[in-house]
Parts: sequence; C-alpha cells; structure tokens
Amino acid sequence: MAGSTATPYLYCMFAIPVRPATAADANTIAALIQRTLRVSNAADYSVAEISHVFAGFSAGRVLQRIQHQDVFVAEIDGEIVATVGYADGQLWALFVAPERQRLGLGRLLVEHIEAHARQRGDLQLALSASLTGVEFYERLGYHRVSYLPHRSGATYAMVKAL
Repeated sequence: MAGSTATPYLYCMFAIPVRPATAADANTIAALIQRTLRVSNAADYSVAEISHVFAGFSAGRVLQRIQHQDVFVAEIDGEIVATVGYADGQLWALFVAPERQRLGLGRLLVEHIEAHARQRGDLQLALSASLTGVEFYERLGYHRVSYLPHRSGATYAMVKAL
C-alpha cells in the first residue's frame, strides 16, 4: 500500500487531503458506498441489482480490500466523502458521497489513482464503469472497450493510456 501521508489537493479554495485508507475506515467506507449505490445508481439499476452489489461492499469486504489492495479516501473537515481503489492496473470502486457529487472529488480521486498507477509503471489504467459513471469517465479520457452484462447490473470495460 502507498505511504501513510495524505496528498492535499486544492478544491474550492481549500486543500482536500487524499490518504490511504486504514482498517479503522472500513465501516465508514462501506456505509458511504452503500448509500451512494442507493441514491446515485438507482436511476440506472434495479433494486435487485443494487442489492447484489451491496454484498461486495460490506464492511468485512472493504476491510479485506484495504488490507490487500490500495484504497484511498478524500476527506473534508475530517469526514470521508469519497473513496477509490487500485489493484493490478485497475481503478475500482470510485464512490463520492451523493451530496458531494459534481464538485470535482471524483476527478480528484481518478487523477490520484492515475498518478499512483504511473508510479507503479502502468502504461494504461482499466476500469469497469457503471452505467451511471460511463460519461464521467469519458470526460476524463477513458474509452469504452466492451459492454459487460451481468447479474449485478451491466457495466462497460474502459481504458485510458497513461
């Protein structure tokens, strides 16, 4: 996992720290993800699909990811408001609290992961975008590779050259 210091980013005239997640963050991250799924993804996915995705983001599963992969969080006034992960050349699990969306936090975390991937020697970054997030990633330079239908809801495989 990356170092323990937070990287500050300028956001609306103040710095937003992005730091590696710790085991103590697992419950907060799980709650943030589950709330975001219910609120932000409801227009694109059925209740059954969202419920299936929930299982992958229990506090226990989030804790496993924190322990074995690179997970980062962004904080405002000490509150975790966004999270993202990196593993094996892939960006995964980018979630921003619903009330903090469209303010640049998603872009901030994607740029953080892109820099992280470059430091690891990656020449491209891949991800699986929800239907809700496809246009967001396209604005950041990602390209659709394939459509991926599955039980927990369809996604698009996307990539970007670094």
